[in-house]
Amino acid sequence: MTILGNTPASEYFSTTLHNLAFHDLTDDKSLPPKTRHLLGLGNKFIATPPWTTSVKDIKSSLFRFKTDLSRKIFFSTPPNKDEADDDDDFNPTKLYLKSGWEPPNMPTSVEIRIERFFNEISQLFGRAKKASKLNLRRHEQQLLQDIRADDSLVIALCDKGLGPCAVRLSQYSKDGLIHLEDTSTYTILSKEDAWKDIHQLNFDINTWLRNYEPYKRGEKRDSRPGAGALAKTAAAYIKQKTREAMSSDPFAYFYLLYKVHKTPIKTRPVSSQCGSVSYAIGQYVDEMLQPIARAQQSYFRDSFALKKLLNGLTLPPGTSLFSTDAVSMYTSIDSNACLIVLTDYLRRPEVIAKFDYNPDCLIEAIGIILRSNIMRFGDIYVKQIRGVAMGICPAPPIATLFFAIHEDVILEKWKAYFIFYVRFIDDVFAIWKHDICPHQDEMKWIEMQTDMNNFHGLQWEFTKRSNSVNFMDLVIYKDGNKLSTDLYEKPMALFLYIPPHSAHPPGVLTGLIMGQILRIFCLCSYEDQMKKHIKNFFNRLIARGYKREQLLPLFEKAVDNAESYKKRSDEEKILRKKAAQKASKNRLYLHVPYHPDNPPSSKLQQLFRECISHPDGAPPLCELDNLEHNKIQVDGMMICYHRHLNLGNVLSYRKIDQRKGPKVSDLLKAGRGDE
Repeated sequence: MTILGNTPASEYFSTTLHNLAFHDLTDDKSLPPKTRHLLGLGNKFIATPPWTTSVKDIKSSLFRFKTDLSRKIFFSTPPNKDEADDDDDFNPTKLYLKSGWEPPNMPTSVEIRIERFFNEISQLFGRAKKASKLNLRRHEQQLLQDIRADDSLVIALCDKGLGPCAVRLSQYSKDGLIHLEDTSTYTILSKEDAWKDIHQLNFDINTWLRNYEPYKRGEKRDSRPGAGALAKTAAAYIKQKTREAMSSDPFAYFYLLYKVHKTPIKTRPVSSQCGSVSYAIGQYVDEMLQPIARAQQSYFRDSFALKKLLNGLTLPPGTSLFSTDAVSMYTSIDSNACLIVLTDYLRRPEVIAKFDYNPDCLIEAIGIILRSNIMRFGDIYVKQIRGVAMGICPAPPIATLFFAIHEDVILEKWKAYFIFYVRFIDDVFAIWKHDICPHQDEMKWIEMQTDMNNFHGLQWEFTKRSNSVNFMDLVIYKDGNKLSTDLYEKPMALFLYIPPHSAHPPGVLTGLIMGQILRIFCLCSYEDQMKKHIKNFFNRLIARGYKREQLLPLFEKAVDNAESYKKRSDEEKILRKKAAQKASKNRLYLHVPYHPDNPPSSKLQQLFRECISHPDGAPPLCELDNLEHNKIQVDGMMICYHRHLNLGNVLSYRKIDQRKGPKVSDLLKAGRGDE
C-alpha cells in the first residue's frame, strides 16, 4: 500500500505506449529500466517547454509578418497580368538570400489594421511567460537531465529506424575508428593539415565564384569567359554561406548509425555536411544535377510513379522479375573515375543544349565537392579519399548519373532480355525475358550480371528471378499478364510514430494519417490489401498511445480524401496543384513557435479576420487599393508553427569533442602504439 500511495497519479492516468524501442549497448547494461520509457518515445518526441510563449518571443515574427504584408501590397498587380506564372517550375531555386528590402510606405488604412492586430496579439500572448504543464513525468525529466549531463554516454540512432540506443563514448569512438582507420577510404589528418585543406577548399570555392559570377559594374567585358554562368542570386548565396561557415565551423561531422539488426552489431558511417564550408556549393551542384538525373531512362521519382509505370505493362509469356542493389554504392564510387565519367557526359553538346548550363562551371563545382570530404570525429580530423560521402547534399544525383552512363550501354546491349528496367540510386527492379533455351538463358543471365559489375569497382547483388520481388516499399508480383502490388513492410520495422503527448502541432497527426492512407490506396492493387494495411496502421497508432475516438474521424476523412484523389485524372491533379501554388502566392504566413498552452491557431485566424482581412464596418482587405491603385492580392493567412527541440536535438551526438573524458585521439594513439 505504501508503494501504491507514493506512486504519482500520472503513472496511472498518462498515455500508455505499448510500442517502445530502446537498445542498451553499454557493456554493463547500467542504464535504469525506466530509460526505455523515456527514450522509447523516439528521437522526434518533443518535451513541452517549461514556459509558454510571450509576445517578446514573437516580436521578430510580427515584424516579419508586417514586412511580408507590405511587400505583397506593394507588388499587387492588376488581374490576369501574371497568368504566365501558372507555368512556373514547381521546384524554384533555394539558392537565394532573404531580402531586407521594405517598401517605402503602406496605405494608412492597412497600417491601422496591422496595429490593431498586433495589439490584440500582444494581449493574447501576454508580456510575461507562464509556467506550462509538462508532458514528461518528474522521474523522466530527471532521467533526461542525468543522461544529458553524463559525458561518457552517447545516445545514438539505430539504422533502419529501429529507435535510439545507448553506448559508452569510449566504445562509440572505437566503433568510429573501425571505419576511419581504413586507409583505402579515409586518411587521418593533423589539425594543421585539416585547416590547411579547409582554407584551400575555401580558396577553391571563392576562385570558382569569381570565375563564374556575373560581371560587376565597371568590369571589362570578356575578361572572364565564364562570367554569368552563375545567377547573381546563387552567387551571392554561395558566397555568404561559405563565409558564414568559415567564420564559425567549416567542417563536416562524421557520425554512426548502429545496425542492431546485424549479428554482431555493426555501424553505418554518415557525413553531416550541413553548415560546412562546402554545403552551399553542394546545394548548387544538387540543384543543377537533379533535372539531369531525372531525365535518365531508368529514373523514377518515387513509389507512386513506379506504380503508374507498372500499371501500364502487359507481360509476354516467359518472363521473371528480379531486383539488384549496389554494395555500399556511395563509398565504393571511385572519385576520380566519377569526375572523369561525369565530365565526359556533361560536355556532350546535346546534354548542354537540353539543360542549358555552363559545363566548365558545373564540372569544376563537382570536382570541388568530390575533394571536400573533410570531417571531424571528436577531436580528430579525417579526409575521405574514396567514394562519395553518404550525407552530402548532391550524393544521390551524382551516384544516379555516374552509373546511368554505363547503364545506357547495358540497356542497349540487353534490350532483348529487359522487358522493363528502373533504378532508384542503388536499387534496380527489372523484368527478364527468358531465352527459349534454358542453358543459353542461364549463360546470358550470368553474362548480364558480369556486365553490370564491370564498371569502376561497383558490385551489384542480384535476387533470384521469380514471380515476386520486394522492391523499395512494394511487393511486386505477377498477376496473370499484369503486375500487381502490395505494400512491403520489413519484418524488423517498428513503426515508431510520434506519441500523442509530444509537443507537436495537432496537424502532424492529421498529415500522417492523410498521407499514409493515400499511400495505401495508391500502392495496393486490391481492396482486401488496403483494408489489412489500414487496420494495421490504426492498431500501430493505438500501440503508440492514441485513442480510438481520436483516430476514427481522421481515418474516415482520410479514406474519403484518398477515394476522391484516385478518381481524378492526371490533368485534374496537375490543375489542382497549380491552383494551390497560385493561391499560396496570395497568402500571408505568421511564423510562431508551437506550445500546447499557447493560444490556438483558430484564435489567431479569428484575430486576422477581425483586424485585417474582414474588419466590421470596413471593406475586405482584398478590395482595398495599394498606392498604385491596384487591388491588394491577399486573401488569407496560414499559421506556420516552429517546433522546439526534440529528443534527437537535445541528445545530439554529432559534436562529441565537446564532452569531457577520453578523446578519440587517445584511442587512436593507443591503437597505433604511440607513446
